[in-house]
Formats: sequence, C-alpha cells, structure tokens
Amino acid sequence: MSLLGNVVFFVFGGFVIFLGYVLGGILLCLTIIGIPFGLMCFRLAGSVIAPFGREVRETEPPGGALTLIMNIIWIILPGLELAIMHLVLALLFA
Repeated sequence: MSLLGNVVFFVFGGFVIFLGYVLGGILLCLTIIGIPFGLMCFRLAGSVIAPFGREVRETEPPGGALTLIMNIIWIILPGLELAIMHLVLALLFA
C-alpha cells in the first residue's frame, strides 16, 4: 500500500517538491555557511521522494542561541521558498 501512496504522491507534486529541495541543497552547498542547510535539504529530498512507509521519531531538540540563529538563517535562505512551493501545490491540488 505504501508503494501505491509513494507513486501517487510522486506523480501529483512530489517530483516538483523533490526538485526544489535538491536545487536548494545544491545552491546552499556552494557556500561554507550553507553546507549544513544544504545537507539537510538533501535529507528532506530523500524523505519527499518516498514519504509513505517511513517512521518519524521525535528527539529532544537542541536549545540555545545557536539553534535560534540557525533557524532564522533557514527561514531566510531556503525555508520560505520551500514553504511557498508547498502552499502553491496544496492550493493547486485542493
């Protein structure tokens, strides 16, 4: 059943989201500051390519000023564009 869900998701927008994460990861890896964010984009692209049948586990999030700064950088660089891409596809398919 998860194979069917993955195929349907890939055909109806998953490929576009996958390309967005891969492109964002490549662009972020061009700078030294963006490498951690680029690697996270590649991890997210792997999750987007086949989201069904995976298990998500909650871990204790790190805290502190560095986490806050990294989250702000994530929102500014790829986060906002990827969120807008997800919203546009959701509106298109709704």
